[in-house]
Amino acid sequence: MIKKLFILLQILALIAPVGIFFMYIIMDEGDQFTYEHYWVTAMSFIPFLFVLLLKSLFLGLSKK
Repeated sequence: MIKKLFILLQILALIAPVGIFFMYIIMDEGDQFTYEHYWVTAMSFIPFLFVLLLKSLFLGLSKK
């Protein structure tokens, strides 16, 4: 049950960086990315890293 929850959280957390990346491409009509575009896309990836951290902590504790 908890594994399915973390899979769902991973999918939801990946939607943000992918969505932001494509949003910038659509808004800029394919122009070159600036420093800010890369920065915002990278920062939106942080929730996914937190989900991975929580998954490793919770699933690691449940195995012991």
